[in-house]
Amino acid sequence: MEFYYFLPLGFFIGIISGFFGIGGGIILTPLLLILGFAPSVAIATSLMLTLGSTVSGTLSHLRLKNVVWRDSLVVGLVGIIGSTIATPIVLRLEEVNGAHLVISIVYIGLLLYFANKFLRPKTTTGSQTGWKNRYLALGFIGLFAGFISSLLGVSGGFIITPLLVGIAGYELKRAVGTSIASALLIVLSGLVNYTVASTDVDLLVGVMLIIGALLGAPIGAKQLAHFDSPFVKKYLGIFYLTVATSVLLEVLHFNTASLIVLIALSLVFLLTLVVYSRKRSVRR
Repeated sequence: MEFYYFLPLGFFIGIISGFFGIGGGIILTPLLLILGFAPSVAIATSLMLTLGSTVSGTLSHLRLKNVVWRDSLVVGLVGIIGSTIATPIVLRLEEVNGAHLVISIVYIGLLLYFANKFLRPKTTTGSQTGWKNRYLALGFIGLFAGFISSLLGVSGGFIITPLLVGIAGYELKRAVGTSIASALLIVLSGLVNYTVASTDVDLLVGVMLIIGALLGAPIGAKQLAHFDSPFVKKYLGIFYLTVATSVLLEVLHFNTASLIVLIALSLVFLLTLVVYSRKRSVRR
């Protein structure tokens, strides 16, 4: 696959990243595994992409006043610890040819869990949600997200966002902004860890992905302002469920079907943004 193909790929992933605050690696890592990249290379390359998209997304959400900086620093700093723990585990699993399967299973489990959290009807009766100790909740989110970030090659945002909503009591748009800001430290830590471990990463591919993500992320972040939180929650749940299906197909060696699912998901998402935004403009 020629390196310049990764520029438009980074652009599309950047739009998704800016909208959901999930960094983009959630799509790129499975895609690179489908294309035959070694797990550690796929993870490090995805971290390069997410570094670009998180920088751009953070700036965009900062302008939109969606970032709670104090909380994002707590999550990010604790996340460095989790990231540092995960990297040697991945490298060891790769030595025994178990990294691909482990990464895929963890992907599927987490995506299905969070998809269920967003899609199932709420049955609460008005009871208070979230942990009583705010900083304990933020520390747990950071440690867990940091570990998963370096295990899967993601920013950790697809974990941070729902956990900020679920156990820290965040409103969704604030959760998205704070999530992508806290991911900066986590992603940078993971990328440094894999670089020090001499992972063979194609820097040109990474640069193309970053440039594309930098162009696409502000578009996604701007579009988020046009959508209501319930709609975003439902769509995010569907997004997670679809990516989990794609990863499962790849594990079962239906690589072509898995790739088609990822491409279709991206195209439907972009089409939804265009159509829904036009409808909002007409109503106004």
